Amino acid sequence: MLVRVREPAARVVPVLLAWEEEVIGLAESAGAEVLVGGTSTARNRAGALAASVIVAHGHPKLSASRLRSTWLVTHLVMGTRLPELARAAGLQGLTVLSDLLPYVPFVDEASAVEMLRGRS
Repeated sequence: MLVRVREPAARVVPVLLAWEEEVIGLAESAGAEVLVGGTSTARNRAGALAASVIVAHGHPKLSASRLRSTWLVTHLVMGTRLPELARAAGLQGLTVLSDLLPYVPFVDEASAVEMLRGRS
């Protein structure tokens, strides 16, 4: 399943398999409207929508940037290649990923050596 993101950073983003059924349900309920934000064409419609969600006391506020970071870290952990990840995320560079590296666990030393030697 692919999601088409409109301007200002138009791109096509593949949906993680684990979320495909959820996204299908959301798409069905959205009908002719955009998936996030209804009929809004505002640039930050996802951020505005997330900010309007009320969460229980003691839980972190829903944040579009935190959701995006989680998606990026998930891909880094899965080993998604950086050029493809940057394109899907609409990134112009990879600087933003440096802040996420502490959340990506190292693989064991033997696996790292094999990967760095080009065997995995």
